[in-house]
Amino acid sequence: MGSIGEPKRLLPLLASDSASATISSFVFNGLLKYDKDGNLTGDLAESWDVSKDGKVITFHPRKGVKWQDGKPFTARDVMFTFNKLRDPRVATPYSGDYLEVERAEVVDDYTFRVYYKRPFAPALSSWTMGIIPEHLLKGEDLNTTRYNRHPVGTGPYKLVEWITGQKLVLEANPGYFEGRPCIDRIIYRIIPDPSTMFMELKAGNLDYMGLTPFQYKRQTNS
Repeated sequence: MGSIGEPKRLLPLLASDSASATISSFVFNGLLKYDKDGNLTGDLAESWDVSKDGKVITFHPRKGVKWQDGKPFTARDVMFTFNKLRDPRVATPYSGDYLEVERAEVVDDYTFRVYYKRPFAPALSSWTMGIIPEHLLKGEDLNTTRYNRHPVGTGPYKLVEWITGQKLVLEANPGYFEGRPCIDRIIYRIIPDPSTMFMELKAGNLDYMGLTPFQYKRQTNS
């Protein structure tokens, strides 16, 4: 893969640029995700229920999911993530998605419930936000923590190398709850010049990059 920009911070709450968001999505999971048809489906949540009045959502996280350091994932990690999203000391651009939440609670290790002030149309989509590990980040300043460069998630890939200005290397997570990914390794190269990156793509040194309209026309001859 090629990118003109380098990621800044990989914790999903702070991953606001495209490079950071791309890498973060390989490492972390949300409670929900979008499938190939653009429909919301379960990710870390095995199922969820919405009350008849639309103001209460109950999520049922999957059992047996582990963080990449081997610790178990529970609803307490979801609550920790939610609290950090609402913490004014955390420089997240996503806090507005949770302003309509009146309160949230951990019912047990595998039940997380959210109460809204009123029915909120984007409520479910907001829970695609990547969940972060309480056991590693409790007491940390999320804005400056080392885990922005050394993230530990539940996702299909682990970040194993980051050479500033050159590349990031991700390797398949053998313990991923949906099964080990088919692609063993992803190398995310940082190439600031789009023309140079396009030449690398044409030479077969890249498998994927975003194309400008002009590059697309040349590549497809259309």
